[in-house]
Amino acid sequence: MIQVKTQVRLDRTKVIKKVEQANFRSLGHAGGAIRLTARRSIRRSKKPSRPGTPPHTPTGRLKRSIRYEVTANDVVIGPVNEIGGKLWNLHEFGGRIRGRRLLKAHRFSPGEFGPIRVKTQGFNVSFHRIRLISDAQADRATRLIEQENERRSGEVRNYPQRPFMGPALNINRPRLPKFWANSVKP
Repeated sequence: MIQVKTQVRLDRTKVIKKVEQANFRSLGHAGGAIRLTARRSIRRSKKPSRPGTPPHTPTGRLKRSIRYEVTANDVVIGPVNEIGGKLWNLHEFGGRIRGRRLLKAHRFSPGEFGPIRVKTQGFNVSFHRIRLISDAQADRATRLIEQENERRSGEVRNYPQRPFMGPALNINRPRLPKFWANSVKP
């Protein structure tokens, strides 16, 4: 008869550290996969997309604004607010927004930079900022801002749902457990 004695020591701190490292790495892979799927669903086009489909981007700015950030226990994926503000949230979930003011009430004076109205190609009007030289230019710039704020105040825009992050998560949902499979290495 053969007898064998064994003794097993479990170092909880090492195990917890390995699990946290694997979790952080797996969350990063999951965030990257969802981000890539969302970016690929957005097409670059000047025309708006149909409601219910991912939005189109005329400049590619939306695609570039999607980021992900991994913290200790979760990952946050989506457009960065500094770039798109509330607009991408409105596209994802739909909604309505009142017109935004161009500027707060401000009295321009000579020497400051202010807006002027420039006609381009017939009746198209665009705004440019220049250094205001005279009192008359400063008065016109002040009136221009007031008129534009008044025009925008009554404006209400409806945004139908054009989800892009939710569908990206749903597409990747079956793949998510695979990111954690065998992730804790000794």
